[in-house]
Amino acid sequence: MGFVTVHWAIEDKTEAEQCKAYGAEAVELMLINTENNHVTRQVVPCERFDASVQVTAEDYVGTITLLDENGRPVSDPLPVGPFKVSGTEETTRRVSFPAADQQRDTQRDRGAQRDRDRQRR
Repeated sequence: MGFVTVHWAIEDKTEAEQCKAYGAEAVELMLINTENNHVTRQVVPCERFDASVQVTAEDYVGTITLLDENGRPVSDPLPVGPFKVSGTEETTRRVSFPAADQQRDTQRDRGAQRDRDRQRR
């Protein structure tokens, strides 16, 4: 067994106001063991800005997503990994979400693209 700790920030800042700007209450961390596809999911308060998970010592990929008070995503999932978890030392990953207004612009652009794709059909 080993530990992986993921630290996140929003615009490289770790202030509760950053979570509020997104409307984020929590963060969902999903880690996938690439050996057996076992998924480990952890949800923690956004303003904690870190989560530690004990997992088997293997190779992993994963995502981290900001969630609203109802558990719905308010950000795109960001990649965490690939990385290797060792049984002898803690693995640390760092992720920074873009500003809330940049995220909304990206989501709006994707929505407009989906609308254009539907019109072509």
